[in-house]
Amino acid sequence: APDSYIAKQLKGIVGIEIEIKKLEGQWKVSQNKTENDRIGVGTGLKLETDQEAISMSELVKEFGK
Repeated sequence: APDSYIAKQLKGIVGIEIEIKKLEGQWKVSQNKTENDRIGVGTGLKLETDQEAISMSELVKEFGK
């Protein structure tokens, strides 16, 4: 996009601050999938190099039953 367009758009950006008082979450580790699908997800995640994916593969294995 042209610099003039970007400059105009940037003027419309407004920052806000929101205080978080409570977080809620839900486990979603392929428990609604078939056993073969869960095995595939876990295997695929184990092949990744980052620790988060490897940890997630263990969660799929543990909680996906």
